[in-house]
Formats: sequence, C-alpha cells, structure tokens
Amino acid sequence: MQILINHIKHYLAFSQEELSEIALFFDYHSYNKKETLLVANKQCNKLFFVAEGCLQLYFIDSLGNQKTTQFAIENWWLTDFLAFQNQKHSDFYIETVENSKVLSITFSKYQELLANFPKMEKYFRSIYQTAYGATLIRLKYINNFSKEDMFFMFRDNFPEFVQRVPQYLLASFLGLTPEYLSEIKRKHLS
Repeated sequence: MQILINHIKHYLAFSQEELSEIALFFDYHSYNKKETLLVANKQCNKLFFVAEGCLQLYFIDSLGNQKTTQFAIENWWLTDFLAFQNQKHSDFYIETVENSKVLSITFSKYQELLANFPKMEKYFRSIYQTAYGATLIRLKYINNFSKEDMFFMFRDNFPEFVQRVPQYLLASFLGLTPEYLSEIKRKHLS
C-alpha cells in the first residue's frame, strides 16, 4: 500500500490521517503470472494500480489473434478507462505478464473516494492526462515510423519493458510478428 501512498504524495499533499483513510478504499491482491483481472464482454468495475509486476491490456481481433494495446508496471494505473467511466462492458482483457501485486478500487468505492476527498480528482486527472498523452505518442510512432524504427524508439524509451516483457507480447504491442521482431534484433546485433 505504501507504494500507492507515495505515488499520491508525489502529486498532492495530504495529512498522514487522510492518506490512511484513502488507503481504506483500495483492495490488495497478489496474482500469479497469466491470471486474468478483466474479461472482455464483462462490465469493467475496477481500476488497477500496479504495486509490483507487470500487466497487459489486450483484445482479440477478428482472426482470433491477441493484440496488446498497453502494458503497466510499478506505479502505473490500468483499466479499460472508457468502460470503467461509463460502467459498460469492456472490449479488452487485462492479464498479468508476471507475478504481480495489485491494488484495485471498484467504481462505487472510486466515486465515494472522490466525494470524500475531492482533491483526488486532481490526482486522477493527472494520471489520465499522462495516459492520454502516452497514447498520442504511440499513435504518432505507429503512423510516422517504420516497424523497425518503432522497436528501436520503444527500446530506447522503455528499456524496462524490453527486458521484462516476453518477445511475443512486445511484438503484439508493436504490431509485429515475433519472427520479424527476432529478425530486427538479429540484424541489429550483426
């Protein structure tokens, strides 16, 4: 829980008593690798904060292929934000990439948290703005760079993901096949 408290303190000033009260809104869970936290076509009722480990958000395309759209590591939030906000069914799955420790908050507790601690709106607004900005950068990369250049940009900007995420998931995220990603890496090492 301390990792979340520290993350909140990075954005806002709260008393220790307030932070202790805020912590009560969250549930702590430990998950094994490849456990599912959110299932497509089910209501999205939780927002997840990664205390330790790595999560992925993905969908299944019309050909039955898994397409990763986001990863989250320590100090990152993850959910299907639109489905969470509108309390709708999700189009996505969330699964652990490695053993993970996750804090979660349900939609009803989230609403109660914001009502009791209005300053938390500012915290979550900052989180959402950062996530939206990262999505825009990713779209820019997809539309502006070759697949090979995308890999190198991603590797240089997020080396922790390249080291932690299995190659087939990284390839899915970058819109590559695992074989092509291997070829890019092999060519670069030669």
